[in-house]
Amino acid sequence: MKCLQVTKLISQSQERKLKLAEKCGVVSHLVICPQCRNFNQNCQTMRQMMKKFAKEE
Repeated sequence: MKCLQVTKLISQSQERKLKLAEKCGVVSHLVICPQCRNFNQNCQTMRQMMKKFAKEE
């Protein structure tokens, strides 16, 4: 799986549950790609911040 595919799936995972094959492809790619791991971590951080912000309002 290429970085572009992985980043799209990571983004889509915010809106929908990934299929098993998609999730496996993302996880295996994250093992070997530090840039995509960083992207994934940034997305998770943003998601947490947005949830916290929503609770405060």
